[in-house]
Amino acid sequence: MSLSSSMWASVSGLMAHGNKMNIVGNNIANVSTLSYKGQRADFSDYLYTDGGSVSGTTQIGQGVSTYAVLGDYSQGSFESTNSASDLAIDGNGYFKVRKQNSDQMYYTRAGDFYFNNKRELQNPQGLILQGWEVDNNSSSVVFNSGSTTTSSSASTTAYKGTGSPKDIVLDSWNLPPKQTQSVSFTMQLSNDVGTDKTTSDTYPMNAMFDQWNGTLTPPLADTASAAQSSINVYDESGTKHTMTVYYDKVDTTKTDSSGTKIYSIDNLPSGYTMYEYLVTIPPSEDNRSWGGTVDYDSSGTPYYATAGTSFKSSTKAGVLMTGQMIFNTSGQLVNQTAYTYGATETPGDDNTIAIDPADRSSWQPTKLSSNGLPVFSANFSGTPLCNSVCETADHNGTASTYSIVEKNIIELDFGLKDTSSTPWNNSGNTLDSLLVNSNSIDYLTAPATMTSTNRSTSSTVVTSGNSSVRTSTADGYAAGVLNNFNIDANGIIYGKYDNNETMALYQISMYDFDNLQGLYREGNNLYSQTKESGTARQGVAGDSGFGSVKSYNIEQSNVDMSREFVQMIATQRGFQANSKTITTVDSMLETVIGMKR
Repeated sequence: MSLSSSMWASVSGLMAHGNKMNIVGNNIANVSTLSYKGQRADFSDYLYTDGGSVSGTTQIGQGVSTYAVLGDYSQGSFESTNSASDLAIDGNGYFKVRKQNSDQMYYTRAGDFYFNNKRELQNPQGLILQGWEVDNNSSSVVFNSGSTTTSSSASTTAYKGTGSPKDIVLDSWNLPPKQTQSVSFTMQLSNDVGTDKTTSDTYPMNAMFDQWNGTLTPPLADTASAAQSSINVYDESGTKHTMTVYYDKVDTTKTDSSGTKIYSIDNLPSGYTMYEYLVTIPPSEDNRSWGGTVDYDSSGTPYYATAGTSFKSSTKAGVLMTGQMIFNTSGQLVNQTAYTYGATETPGDDNTIAIDPADRSSWQPTKLSSNGLPVFSANFSGTPLCNSVCETADHNGTASTYSIVEKNIIELDFGLKDTSSTPWNNSGNTLDSLLVNSNSIDYLTAPATMTSTNRSTSSTVVTSGNSSVRTSTADGYAAGVLNNFNIDANGIIYGKYDNNETMALYQISMYDFDNLQGLYREGNNLYSQTKESGTARQGVAGDSGFGSVKSYNIEQSNVDMSREFVQMIATQRGFQANSKTITTVDSMLETVIGMKR
């Protein structure tokens, strides 16, 4: 082996340690770079030459090379900020961003995002964050067509967005109004003696309904019910209305002062409790009518060609639904009836119901929604063919029959859902059937009871104490303007509006790779995929191995300063040792040259 080979071996050492110092210096330079992932240089011994010796063949090394530069993709520490759009990923995953005016996509963990003047969620380089848009246009509640429909359990999936990932852009800061389609009440009603505030010797199960008079103010006396609950609902234009439900206990037996039976409710199991309920709105806001003639304008929109009689002139103006609630001996709601105006009538297409709502026979067992809940129509706007759940339209003979009222129905949820294929054991009974006959009413045949029920957390009756509202909810809202936003751990961006609504708008998409070492570093905290990294795996935060999103946080560099200083000192010593070898070999070469002289 020549002395020149020794020199070149040391030169390779200088080059390798120079590369390593470059990497150490780059790590230290990026110690404050957002989400920077450190690197390290791995050396390998270089070529070997074969030689001979007394003991046989030998190998003599020719130096060292930098054979790999590997990234440290461990998570950096988090720094809290004051911006909700600053995002850090706690765990695995990368954000995906798009270069503007291009289809070029990059990946990053640097979450210093903000909304620009186009309402795009971008980073400082102008790259736009990608995510799924959340579809808030829920399908309308529809009538039960006769097939068995059961309620589904609450979804626990982390996925909220739908469709393909796209630029996250809050293109509209206005939230259009949403019509109320469902109201629910959970009541705790009392079984105390004397809670039957309104009684009737002839129609005891509908005594409160009989007392309602929509032409008076108030239409029902404050003392007529044992309890009541009110909630705000919204029509199609976003106008707010107050809906009130009244509750009154029904005594199962009644006697006069001499002890003679006035009536008894037969076939009601011993120990069961019955309550009458009444769903109402202010009579002045009830724009239903009956007996009118419907026609269509040139655009196909129905209108009243001949106005019918307004509900406002009826004593039942403002009544939307009435019925009974049945509680077992444990105080649990086990059955319910529900009657609405003209529910089982069969008018011709484009014909309105023509019966007088003041007539008891016009209040009939209502339809059920596809969710198994009784429904009613609150026709605040006076829309034609929306006065009863049975009215249908046929586009003036130019299309198949369809329901206009179906888009305006509201479900009533006390906690029971009918899951049968033939809902309501109604037998054609109306409120007029709930009449005391020979001092008795048959509970099994008179009411329109649910045939197969699915009970959730529902209303209850207690043995003593005052009645109270446990919960009451309603969907729907007025129009609103976006005034704030937040981002949760699943990367869902919620808009907060000035109408007190919070709406999921987008969900940030997440990506990961089988081989992180194969990612190409683009600079500016960006990476791009390569054949070596493999195709990006797509998902959402908090699901399938992806980390969670932390708003108001930013990920810092994962460079360990103390480790880098140790590496820097070791690299310096290695470099100095190799340089010393070169100077030593140089002296040896001078000796050789001197021997020639």
